[in-house]
Amino acid sequence: MTEFETLVNPPQEVFEQIVKLTSDTEDWAFQLNDYNFWSTNFDQFWLVTVVEKGTTNLAASVSLARWDGEDGPLFSIGMFYCVQKYRGQGLGKPIFQKVMDIVGDHNATLTGVVKMSDKYAADFGFDKVPEHWHMFSSLKLENVVIPEKVSEKFITKLWSEVDYEALTAYDRTICTRDRKKIMTAWFNLADTFSRVVLDESGKIVGYATIRLVTKNKLSPAPFYADTPEAAEVLLADLLKSIPNWEKHSSMGFLYPEINKDPLELLEKFAKSKELVSTSRFVRSQFTKKLIPTPDEKVYSLADCAHQFV
Repeated sequence: MTEFETLVNPPQEVFEQIVKLTSDTEDWAFQLNDYNFWSTNFDQFWLVTVVEKGTTNLAASVSLARWDGEDGPLFSIGMFYCVQKYRGQGLGKPIFQKVMDIVGDHNATLTGVVKMSDKYAADFGFDKVPEHWHMFSSLKLENVVIPEKVSEKFITKLWSEVDYEALTAYDRTICTRDRKKIMTAWFNLADTFSRVVLDESGKIVGYATIRLVTKNKLSPAPFYADTPEAAEVLLADLLKSIPNWEKHSSMGFLYPEINKDPLELLEKFAKSKELVSTSRFVRSQFTKKLIPTPDEKVYSLADCAHQFV
């Protein structure tokens, strides 16, 4: 019978197993450097894992980030996963409870997948939720055609070419918490492409990042725009900035169900609307207080493990 032990903040090789396995079985999309990113850019970070005793062979995992702000700490939980052959053995709940003990009476958030959302609410108190879910719409890159004509009322620039204080101010219209440190580090990650869209007056009206992630996918994370026209220009310029973008496998938006613009945007870039695949994917969940977000501007979440918008 296999014996197990718990490792907190294990070696990188354990995290790499999590990235590969969650990609293979759950279709999650991460980079191998995300472990280091979370560890160095949140105020505190824990990766709690269960491994086969005496080895680094993964059995289960959960991560916890503490993000301090003007309204106190917000904790986020992600990467809750159990290797398929070990499911049903009770390995996951104890480590989830371990991170909840760290959270204590503070507010916590997670993005709960459809099959787990009710369990998070019932067992751990993640019952402050919006009325809608987040949908995931994806399109194979071989089926993408960048529109020849987009609005001339908008231009895009690299994030490093714009007034960074203005970009930070725009981000505060998306996320009420100050994440300047987090997003600056995000823009600087390897295999990451970011652009900002501006209107004719030079006002920032959106920004987005596309990351190269597992399974040779492109992951727009985040993608924000004030209007569909601005979003179209932003996506077109972002794709053009990625070398050999068409050789990647697919891209997809993770967006609030009440916002129909992300799906329509993907359909505009598709050879045929029928080639876009859409499914209900996750729900933002909180324990103490639901933090509102401007859903009409959100085309894709920043980080489904440790961000709520």
